[in-house]
Amino acid sequence: MKKSLLTACVLLAVSAHAFANAADVGPQETAQSKGAGRIIGRVRVEGRFEKPAPLKVYKNRDFCGATVPNESLLVSREGGVRNAVIIVPKARQDKSAVQSGSLLLDNKNCAFVPHVQVAPAGSEILLLNSDPILHDVHARIGSETLFNVGLPTWRRVKKRLTRAGIVKIECDVLHTWMSAYVVVTTSPYFAVTNEKGEFFIEGAPPGSYEVDVWHETLGRQSGRVSLQQGRTAGVNVVYRVPDRKKN
Repeated sequence: MKKSLLTACVLLAVSAHAFANAADVGPQETAQSKGAGRIIGRVRVEGRFEKPAPLKVYKNRDFCGATVPNESLLVSREGGVRNAVIIVPKARQDKSAVQSGSLLLDNKNCAFVPHVQVAPAGSEILLLNSDPILHDVHARIGSETLFNVGLPTWRRVKKRLTRAGIVKIECDVLHTWMSAYVVVTTSPYFAVTNEKGEFFIEGAPPGSYEVDVWHETLGRQSGRVSLQQGRTAGVNVVYRVPDRKKN
């Protein structure tokens, strides 16, 4: 499957009741602090697309096996897209809402786990290696290296994520199939979609906001959502894949 086919036609629809089961996700009146609201939604893909093939292993095959799962596009039976990152970048921020967090990135079964994460700038990430073989964590924003850490199985390393951006992580000990992403943001309002393509953002103040969506294969998209005081608003994101016509 080519990226151009996935990104050629993208539809973003925003409404207060974006999908039929929104009422099942949570109550309309939130339990957040007074005035705060909730943004819920789902990311889906429609049309014919090929499931990404497993990734070939070229080193340590005695432990890793011949292939490992390809997580670049995980889609449920209903079309829900996993590992899409949702950020509300310009929502009014309560100082108490802007808090750094703690993340964990493990090397497990010759893959980075988890594959996609999102965190506020200033967060600390703990790097681990649960495999009995040598791994490496090379983190970049674009072509610029943030850190490059060798990880024997006994080593644990903490790093601070100070810059906003899409951090791509690879393993430089010839484990060319390994990759992961950490999206670092200055907004406290963010989420990653689950296995059904759903996401939930709690505690956002009322207002009309832009919503940014990023997926490693499907690309970027944005739209707007209007959030009323103490209410729930929905965002429905649909990536449409055009049919490939035979000549």
